[in-house]
Amino acid sequence: MRITLSLPDQLARRFLAAVPDRKRSALVARLLEDELRRYEERLERACRAANRDEVLAAENDEWQAFDDPLPRVAEP
Repeated sequence: MRITLSLPDQLARRFLAAVPDRKRSALVARLLEDELRRYEERLERACRAANRDEVLAAENDEWQAFDDPLPRVAEP
């Protein structure tokens, strides 16, 4: 898949100067994969911490139990 990205000029010049034409896509893919893995790991840790939070769990249970229907509005 092709994707168009915008980079700051100085970064783009450094990238083009440092990485050969046929190596650029592989480098970007590897860097993105590494960063996305770290991002997903942080997100997973945050979710696990939220799941251990007893106050948040109680509030979530309260919201889950809230099943009052919305009042019907009479049509004119």
